[in-house]
Amino acid sequence: MTKKELRAMVSAKKKLLSHEEIESYSKKVCDILIQQPFYKSAKAIYPYLAYNQEIITTPLIEQAWRDGKTVAVPKTGDDRSMEFIRISSFENVELGYCDIPEPVSGEIADDKDVLILMPGLVFDKDFNRIGYGGGYYDRYLDRKSDCRFLKVSFAYDFQIVDHIETEEHDYKVDAIITADGCKFSPNFRDNL
Repeated sequence: MTKKELRAMVSAKKKLLSHEEIESYSKKVCDILIQQPFYKSAKAIYPYLAYNQEIITTPLIEQAWRDGKTVAVPKTGDDRSMEFIRISSFENVELGYCDIPEPVSGEIADDKDVLILMPGLVFDKDFNRIGYGGGYYDRYLDRKSDCRFLKVSFAYDFQIVDHIETEEHDYKVDAIITADGCKFSPNFRDNL
């Protein structure tokens, strides 16, 4: 299947999920992440703010604040750029580009060792990722080559397929977390 076909297939399945199913699944996945040694050792976490039936990250963000971690979430620019903005509450968050929640303003995060939660539509068993097609995360990671990112994704089981076509600039993730647990890539490193 092409990227376009895979995106359409997964998007259709996500639309069938009830709000209760999304909330229940999200809690399980966030709980699994919070128990991981790499979460416990992370000082900075850059999660996404969920939209469109994505796995909800609110429980993770609230736990990270309680654990004293730096939390920063994405904000997009008019030039198709993306920065991560530090947040310590949801008070400054509004709907932005494509109705994705993002901070209105704030301090740009510049941490050097980061647990980054990368959203995606489709993943494969080799830890490749298909995003929404904007390339925001790939460009951000390219620009921040002086930083160390542990790249983790949340996924529903149906978002993982055998194989997806990738391009040279596509970043793989280091771990994928579903309600069944955490799957680690062969290159996984737990040294944040």
